[in-house]
Amino acid sequence: MSEFFKSSQVQQSLQDIFNTYQEIAVMSQHLPDMSKEQRLEHIEDCKYLIDKQKTFYFRLSLAAKDDPEAADMKNRVNALTSAFGYKDMMDCMDAMVRTLENAAKNGS
Repeated sequence: MSEFFKSSQVQQSLQDIFNTYQEIAVMSQHLPDMSKEQRLEHIEDCKYLIDKQKTFYFRLSLAAKDDPEAADMKNRVNALTSAFGYKDMMDCMDAMVRTLENAAKNGS
C-alpha cells in the first residue's frame, strides 16, 4: 500500500466518509415518511457527504502526481465516472449537488 493510503489522515477521512454514507443510507430508507423539513435536512446531509468526497478526491488528485497507487485510483475513478458521461469525479459530484439543490428548490 502506498504512503498516501497508509496515512492516518487518509484512513480517518475514508472511515468518516464511509460512516457518513452509512448514516445517510439508513435515513434514505425513511424518505417517504419524512416531513418536508426532514427531507431538506436529508438533502443537506447528502451535500455534506459530497463535500467530504470532493475533499478526498482533491487530496487524491494531489497525491496522484507523486504516488502511482493514488494515480491508478484516480484514473479508475475517472474512468467509471466517464462511463456515465462525466468529465471526471469532480464533474460528477458537482452534478449531484445541482440535482440536490434543484430538489430542495422544488420542495423536495
